[in-house]
Amino acid sequence: MSNRVHRWHTRLMAAAGATLLATTATPVMAQAFGERSAVNIPTCNRDCLIGYARDYMAALAKKDPSSLKLAADVQFTENNVVIPIGKGLWRSISKVAPTGLEAADPLTGQVAWFGVVWEHGEPAYYAMRMRVQNDKIDQIETVVHRRTGLPAPFGDPDKVAHHPAFNEVLPPDQRVSRARLIAVAQSYFNTVERNDGTVFAPFTEDCGRLENGISTTAPGKGVSAEPGANGNAASLASGCLEQFKLGIYYINKRIRERRFPLVDEERGVVIASGFFDHDNEVDRYKLTDGREMKTALKWPNSITLLEAFRVRDGAIQEIEAVFTYVPYFMHNPWATGREHGEQGE
Repeated sequence: MSNRVHRWHTRLMAAAGATLLATTATPVMAQAFGERSAVNIPTCNRDCLIGYARDYMAALAKKDPSSLKLAADVQFTENNVVIPIGKGLWRSISKVAPTGLEAADPLTGQVAWFGVVWEHGEPAYYAMRMRVQNDKIDQIETVVHRRTGLPAPFGDPDKVAHHPAFNEVLPPDQRVSRARLIAVAQSYFNTVERNDGTVFAPFTEDCGRLENGISTTAPGKGVSAEPGANGNAASLASGCLEQFKLGIYYINKRIRERRFPLVDEERGVVIASGFFDHDNEVDRYKLTDGREMKTALKWPNSITLLEAFRVRDGAIQEIEAVFTYVPYFMHNPWATGREHGEQGE
């Protein structure tokens, strides 16, 4: 081999070695859903994020957002409408429940809080998702459900009990991956969508669901949004699986703009958002056992929600949701791409 060829060969091998070294030295981390880069190193752990959420709720109770670490371009929504921080509920708030369901995802910098607030002494159910980046809050998404004449669950605000499983760290052999947790939550929405008795989602035998502070899976305790005018979900069947086998939720034409911004693998928790669209093309439908149901509302409408799932051994153990009615086919400004208007027939 000539000296010139030898020098070329040596430089080529050195370059290949440097490339391999750089590749193996790069931190290996799965890409977080919704994140632009596969390399995302958390800077605020779970306790840190929960602290941001508690500070936010404390500031809300005082009607004073000035104490918060807000990004200059912070975006705030209430029931899918972009409004300035400090407006909306910030003006009418009179009290915040001392505790709530809390969840955090250091990988995406997201944190959530579900609970009860009061406006001029009147209770309302509330859910908040927030993102923290570079030590600043830059996203705040909230859903507020007030008591109205529309058919929706509304629990006793003094008796709300958030399931303790949402805070329990799972043994390693009961955990599943981030992607699998999102897939399980998706399977739930797939089951709810045009529910005809087919069940795509896995449920534990003790699966329960809390909607706006009240159980909608325990007999005699719940009224579910639009299950039918002549009966509520909990009185028709108990438990998550049995209700879906009956096809109670057939009126949900689509579950639209689904998002899963927060995942906690250690606790098996997923926080999701989306819309349940009720086109109400028909006002009567039959359950799989032959019983006839009537829709409670006769016009097209949607509900917007933030929903928490707790997954154990790959199956849904507990669900908690805060939802409220919004105009039919309303858009969520946090949703992007195909999520907006999908299945828009």
